Amino acid sequence: MGIRTSIDLRLDPSTAFDSMVGELSTALLDFGMQLEPGTRGRVMEGATEVGLVTSWLPPEKIGLEWRGANWQPGEVTAVELRFDPLETGTRVTLEQPGLSTALGEQGDEIAGWFAHDVAAPLLHSLAPRRLGDWITDRRARRPSGPQSRATYRDPLYHRPNFKVILNVLGLTKNDYLLEVGCGGGAFLADALNSGCKAAAIDHSSEMVRVASEVNREAINQQRLEIREGSAVSLPFRDDTFTCAVMTGVFGFIPEPLKALSEIQRKLAKGGRLVLFTAAKELRGTPAVPEPVASRLNFYEDEELEELARRAGFAEAKTERPDFELAAREVGIPQEALELFKAKSGGQLLVARK
Repeated sequence: MGIRTSIDLRLDPSTAFDSMVGELSTALLDFGMQLEPGTRGRVMEGATEVGLVTSWLPPEKIGLEWRGANWQPGEVTAVELRFDPLETGTRVTLEQPGLSTALGEQGDEIAGWFAHDVAAPLLHSLAPRRLGDWITDRRARRPSGPQSRATYRDPLYHRPNFKVILNVLGLTKNDYLLEVGCGGGAFLADALNSGCKAAAIDHSSEMVRVASEVNREAINQQRLEIREGSAVSLPFRDDTFTCAVMTGVFGFIPEPLKALSEIQRKLAKGGRLVLFTAAKELRGTPAVPEPVASRLNFYEDEELEELARRAGFAEAKTERPDFELAAREVGIPQEALELFKAKSGGQLLVARK
């Protein structure tokens, strides 16, 4: 009795190998497991070693000695991950020829394990709710993976709102800026050109790494700190910052009032918040396509102002700037300029403590 599953990727074997090792390492962490890659590698589940690398042959295969039932210490099975070249890419196959005897010998029991722990999770991952959530997280809500790392390092289509926000803030060397949801740190890099100090958080560990790389000089100069954290529990002192920004993040926050209240507490008296969020007119356009659009909260102008006032801001006004000029200045292609015109370009909440 054994199990085999495979996927055909439009990647050459070397790229497929590196990509799979990186993605598998990250994914296993979500299950409390750690892959230590390499010829002396292993797979840990907490303090328990469940897999020992027996062969590490990039870009061809990875072999593991697997101990899936630690209550049966003598049981060892083999797991193999193979990378077979195809005309159009690579077939990646995960195979365990001999299943754990802990499952028993009865076919109906093994069928139950396979249905519950293998087939059903796979089908669930391919159904609209989970697939849409995965795409949304991967690309926007909690960005990760090579495509998102490259995109958020230099997010061309976000730069028009960066430019407008910076014009509103008018930062100087005397400002101390807080960014909530800093992504790959591109806005921070632009803001720090003013000479200001800054601090930032993001709940994506990959974005924190990218933002730290992009702004390494400012971090080394102690002008910037970036932490992994939550918008509703900011790890900074109250009454500290002269200004704060959120750009393209607010619509994903499940507790918007709590997030705004937290920002308000961190601002010094008279501190300003400038918040950019997608307007409902962008729903379903290339700027906010599905499945992201269905998982993003859109607000009326008055709703944003009311939330800010309830969060303790003394002043709050929602503006609808024309982002087209900024879009032209940063090099947005002609065919995409329509997304930045007049009221369709997004909302800008400007609030003061």
